[in-house]
Amino acid sequence: MTAPISNHEPAAPATVDLKDYRQPMVTAIGIILGFLIGFLGNWVTEGNFKLTSADDRLTFWGCLAGSACLYVALIRMLRIAPATDTQRYYERTLLIFSAGVALAFLSILMSGFI
Repeated sequence: MTAPISNHEPAAPATVDLKDYRQPMVTAIGIILGFLIGFLGNWVTEGNFKLTSADDRLTFWGCLAGSACLYVALIRMLRIAPATDTQRYYERTLLIFSAGVALAFLSILMSGFI
């Protein structure tokens, strides 16, 4: 029989299983970047493409900033996380990913209403 665990012992730190986070986020980034690059590719190859109005510039630079955030998140997901504070590293990566998605989609959404 084992002795009951005392309430005075510190709990073991939670470990982060990387495979549970890495695969889905890399897949999501790839899909979102594919759509975003497709949108920008169709838009900038139009014969009358010019960034003359403020809404066009805002849409274009918002999409580019969103793409940059998604690329940073992808790089962070594919590199080896630091041995210390892995959970904080991936939480920050998720924040960068979320910012990239929000910037990109808000920019595209804005292009339809402005």
